[in-house]
Amino acid sequence: MSKPTEQRGMATPPEACDIPAVRELPPGPFIYDITIRWGDCDPAQIAYTANIPAWGLQAIEAWYEACLGVDWFAINLDNGMGTPFVHLDFDMVSPVTPRALLACKVYVRSIGRSSLAHRVECFQNERLCFTGQTVSAFVAATKMKPISIPVNMRASIQKYAERQGRPLETTA
Repeated sequence: MSKPTEQRGMATPPEACDIPAVRELPPGPFIYDITIRWGDCDPAQIAYTANIPAWGLQAIEAWYEACLGVDWFAINLDNGMGTPFVHLDFDMVSPVTPRALLACKVYVRSIGRSSLAHRVECFQNERLCFTGQTVSAFVAATKMKPISIPVNMRASIQKYAERQGRPLETTA
């Protein structure tokens, strides 16, 4: 992953900074709907396998924007931090087709000092199609070194986790 520099015509991100205030979402899991198109599918008339993690990550990015008020572009350029993934794990359960919206529920699995784990469960017509588990690290955008999750971001994530309808995972 390259770092933005003035020489390439892109501004260098600022030092890592927090969001201005704690945010709160309504109770229950965050749900992100995706319209599946014919072009998302292969000759077998089901979703291309590569689209599965892409849709899961789209749902997580939408969660960031709803929960923290920043998408991944803004968190990098405006807040001076990145959240690169260090783990992805997706399991397919039922085929995804263009016949219905894909409703992706996003849950927080765990919150570490500088890491955040999510679970995504995606459904069509209430039928589970796939699940995904991810872990990302909060890093300073200019140095790509881990940083603690900023105070207001952490509080927003914890508020969400308390109201998402399922407990955080405990580590042994």
